[in-house]
Amino acid sequence: MTPADHRRQAASIATYLAQFERTDQPGTTASDDRPGYADLPDTDRDRRHHDYLLAMELAQTTALTDEDVHALDQLRRRYGFQ
Repeated sequence: MTPADHRRQAASIATYLAQFERTDQPGTTASDDRPGYADLPDTDRDRRHHDYLLAMELAQTTALTDEDVHALDQLRRRYGFQ
């Protein structure tokens, strides 16, 4: 896989995970604290949020390290992007 392929994969995973983001933003006074798509336990929501941020970072990286490629492989497996 080329670096561009890895970035596209990361962007696809980030797009998928975006549906699980909360509808409010941390630090705001919005009264809507429900998840954007599915009612998930907090631990699952937190994991998806962390993975979303990681996928966004990987999608924007110009040079991926071996650790980045490994992290992307884990994300692909975790969310069924094989």
